Amino acid sequence: MKQLVGFALLAVLALTTSAADKKQAKRYNDTTSWDPYVAKENIKDEATYLRRKFRQDVSDSATGENEAQIVVSLKRLVTDAEKSGEDWRITKARCFAYQVDHQAIDVSQLDWFPAIALWNRWRRPVSGEIGRHAWKTNSKLIPKAINDEWRRNNQSGDWNIWQDFDHSVPDWRVIMALGFPGMKTRMEKYAGAKTADGKYADPYWEGLRISMDAILSGLDRFRVRAEKVLESSAASATPARRFRLEKEIASLKRLRNGKPETAYDMMMFVWYYFMLSEHLDAIQCRSLTELDVFLTPYYEADIAAGRTTEKEFREQLKHFLWQWGSIDNYWNQPAGLGGTRADGSSEFNHVSKIVLEVIDECNLTTPKFLVKIAPNTPDWAFNKMMDMARRHRSLSFIGEEPAAKALKKWMNATDEECRLMVCRGCYEFGLRDSVNSTCAGHINFLKVMERMLEAFRKGDLKESDYPAFADFRAEYVRRLRAITARCREVALYTEKALEFVNPANMMTLSTDYAMRNHLDGFANGCRKGNNSAILAIGLGTAVDSLLAVKEIVYDRKEMSLSALGQLMADNWKGREDLRLRMLRSKCKWGNNDPIANEIGGELIASYADEINGKPNARNGKFIASGHSARQFIDLALKTGATPDGRKAGDEMSKNLSPTMGADTEGATALVETLSHGNATQMPGDYPIDMMLHPSVCAGEKGIEVMKALVRRFHKNGGSVMQFTVFSAEELKDAQRHPEKYENLQVRVCGWNVRWNDMSKIEQDKYIERAERIQH
Repeated sequence: MKQLVGFALLAVLALTTSAADKKQAKRYNDTTSWDPYVAKENIKDEATYLRRKFRQDVSDSATGENEAQIVVSLKRLVTDAEKSGEDWRITKARCFAYQVDHQAIDVSQLDWFPAIALWNRWRRPVSGEIGRHAWKTNSKLIPKAINDEWRRNNQSGDWNIWQDFDHSVPDWRVIMALGFPGMKTRMEKYAGAKTADGKYADPYWEGLRISMDAILSGLDRFRVRAEKVLESSAASATPARRFRLEKEIASLKRLRNGKPETAYDMMMFVWYYFMLSEHLDAIQCRSLTELDVFLTPYYEADIAAGRTTEKEFREQLKHFLWQWGSIDNYWNQPAGLGGTRADGSSEFNHVSKIVLEVIDECNLTTPKFLVKIAPNTPDWAFNKMMDMARRHRSLSFIGEEPAAKALKKWMNATDEECRLMVCRGCYEFGLRDSVNSTCAGHINFLKVMERMLEAFRKGDLKESDYPAFADFRAEYVRRLRAITARCREVALYTEKALEFVNPANMMTLSTDYAMRNHLDGFANGCRKGNNSAILAIGLGTAVDSLLAVKEIVYDRKEMSLSALGQLMADNWKGREDLRLRMLRSKCKWGNNDPIANEIGGELIASYADEINGKPNARNGKFIASGHSARQFIDLALKTGATPDGRKAGDEMSKNLSPTMGADTEGATALVETLSHGNATQMPGDYPIDMMLHPSVCAGEKGIEVMKALVRRFHKNGGSVMQFTVFSAEELKDAQRHPEKYENLQVRVCGWNVRWNDMSKIEQDKYIERAERIQH
């Protein structure tokens, strides 16, 4: 809801072209000094065009409407549809088609891929209409008491729930084998007969027909535009740029008439699907395929037939990656690498080597690459990726074996389905024909502690009923279970409305099972998917807080529970000595402390027990996840002081990692700490964020150390590891002299962020952790 309302408010800003341009120019001049606004007519080189393409409008106004005009047009379309009583599924499809057919576009000789006017993913015009429709739909389908509870607990920070449309992946293998025309043929086979006017009486099929026709007409628009650009640039374009345009025209023609035939076609197919789904249909596409695996057969056939050269392929791939480098999604756009062949050998090959080299050369925060790691992963690839990771490239390492165990337990997956699993989202994994999961809710583990101590302070809980730490711990676990179960129950209601709020026409067209069963491809239409994750926020800090209560109240008897509750309400006022002692305690999650490990294991098991396998409202299951996204900051802002030494509003631990700076006993201790849970308990994902000092990672020995940590974590049952490699001195210098570190990246949960784009508070936390690990 929060997300949809935000989109709605942004979308209704009917800015004039000049005002929008000025606002965008100011935004990027103010916040992105490394890439300032450049007037379109002054962009003359490939590098500038690729950087600016999705940060300002580079489309040709003569070809259609700009963003502000589309906002007005969609508002008019939806208003008229509501008056006529049109089914929302048809209206949503007509909004999609209007954007495809009427937005301004362009094809540039500077780029291998087209340009669109609706480039800004944060101001998608259709999201405003979806947001307004969501308010009406939710008020009808969700009881008022549930709606009120949903919003009340969002505001208080006990949880955060919204209707999530951000975690889909089409079955790329199937739809590439079909091509866009083949997708239309398949849809028509299932839909049956049309009425006399060429439409379908059923709104479900009519919405899909409208969407499918728009997909094909969009390809025609780009081809016609490319032909005009080629004709008009006959005298001015260099031979290389004319060649690029000619190849782009040929690729668009092939995709309009059939399936991808070349490596470039494959990239164009993915680009086109993504842009339509994410920017125009408001359904995020959270994987760009296992890039090396998908490109290999096309590239090998191209080389054998003399259709391309390695140099040309590298350039096309570079431009492909820069599409998302320009979009610069904060969460990063995921793509996969590697895997295992049917014969048990590794998928890493000569094309993987090219892909890795291009990724390394581009040095982008996004796309981020989710790498499948198995015992068969060759040393040359593993070594190359470890070297890239220690130089801050955006890579996460997902264990095929622990992921398979989770998929088999909770999705009844076969060995072959596990082999072909899709890595998507921040670093999740799923079955290739069943990736339509949601982040249905986020549980604040620290709020449970805050509410308990508040109850002791107010006298609502009697200290005499909790004479031992075991009693206090048991009450915490009971309350954690209760809020988790209630979050799950409320999410049942919010997710019943998904298909009525935002019908996913493109995802449905890509999903055979959905159409065969008359289901929505995202809401409930995957064969073994439709799962809903509930995310654990602040586990590490919660463990530390419980240990602090044990020390302060029960072991050293320094104060009562009510007095500790008052101290937390006062945000540690007057007891900085005690706060610092708790912060510096080595009895923390992440240091392989036996008691911390035991408590953390109990919290993981208790939390997971309230979620995993419980039926959701989408013909699927709820699953537990250890990923926190940005909620370790957002929910922390709504959370008071906690006994571990944290002040009110300070960030909490992210993912399943320790509180920033708490892991003082080394990398191996951190890995062993997380062995007290595993990916089968948190099948959504079981991630670890590993920060290392550069001295640990230096040279060939450093690469071996990093590989050993990854393999050990996967052997212990963890699903994904990612690295941040810095010294405190380097980060301090970057804070003092940002102009020297324009391309410096750091890892935040499941994505990379430029250091210079982070707030000073966030930067300080990384410096603090870097200082702790080097001592």
